[in-house]
Amino acid sequence: MADTLAGLAGQLETHVKALRRAGDDAALLAAARDAADQIERGCGAQDGDEREALTMVQRWTFNAAADCWPGWSVSDKPISPDNLLAARELAERSLGLVRTLELGPLREATGVWMVGAFDLALGRYHEASQLFREAREQYVAASAPGLVLLTEGYAAIVRQVGKQAADGDDLDQVCKRIAAGGFEDGDEWIAQLRTALEVFARKNS
Repeated sequence: MADTLAGLAGQLETHVKALRRAGDDAALLAAARDAADQIERGCGAQDGDEREALTMVQRWTFNAAADCWPGWSVSDKPISPDNLLAARELAERSLGLVRTLELGPLREATGVWMVGAFDLALGRYHEASQLFREAREQYVAASAPGLVLLTEGYAAIVRQVGKQAADGDDLDQVCKRIAAGGFEDGDEWIAQLRTALEVFARKNS
């Protein structure tokens, strides 16, 4: 039994990490949620290490949610709406902790993007558009021009799969801008965007 809240959080994070390798999304999401509940219930009861413990909760809730986002790769595996909703809740929880812990605009932007990414997966295109717009503003504030463009790419995907009116560059144009920017991760971002478009275009076909 851990003597401190941070020690307990470390043990729980190890358990969540093990489940991330197991391939059972529902079990991972439930464990991450329950572990977060356990730590948050302990806040206030033990002094001094709450921030460290909550930082771990923020990390594992984000990672567990991200692992369950279907846009990373094309798969014939059916997408579970229940898992998407549970993962979106974890992403929101992680974002709330980013804000509570004041981890800065870059982390907040990524948290907002992740919630929007689940709205994209759930077919909530209006909500996804709003969140990607908010994430873009945060990336601008964080002076992260490459991630600004990456987020614009996701906004373009929403417009394409949601059959929305043009309001900005299409995905091909965004990818050209990323390629021209000379970003270290530019090729990976372009591949990521192309894959996400294929996943969600197939889902809607």
